[in-house]
Amino acid sequence: MLVGMISVEPWLPPTTPDLAFLAMEAADEAGLSSLRAWPEVRKGGIAFGGLPPFLCWRGEEGGTWHLVLLQAREVGALVPGSRTAPLPEGWFEALDLPALARPLARHPEFPGGASVHLVHLPGGEAFRVRTFGQPAPGLVAEVLKRTSHIQIWNLAD
Repeated sequence: MLVGMISVEPWLPPTTPDLAFLAMEAADEAGLSSLRAWPEVRKGGIAFGGLPPFLCWRGEEGGTWHLVLLQAREVGALVPGSRTAPLPEGWFEALDLPALARPLARHPEFPGGASVHLVHLPGGEAFRVRTFGQPAPGLVAEVLKRTSHIQIWNLAD
């Protein structure tokens, strides 16, 4: 790999281990007595909270794994069997990021854990990101370059 290049690739989440089991372990570790929602593997992505499945990309930067979650509807992708209705207003802000990210961050495919980045594309060449773990805006921008025709992305926040 060339110096300064960021390596990212699509991640198809395996069906095992069960994310519900990882969610319960993560909740116990965080001292939570109950969970209202947790991620699940559906249609080749990660579903959560009634939203269509997220497309998943992974990369490693600075010795840390990163998992980037994109809403297929926002990048113009069609996931077979997913709804085609617009995403609910305010979905990005309302989403319970710790409940989504905790089990994914501890997935065995990410030795030492992973940071999880939830991405929203409000329009144009801007993106918003909510991060559970260490920020990696350059890695997120690289994923966006690979999933669109836009080659220069700007952090909107």
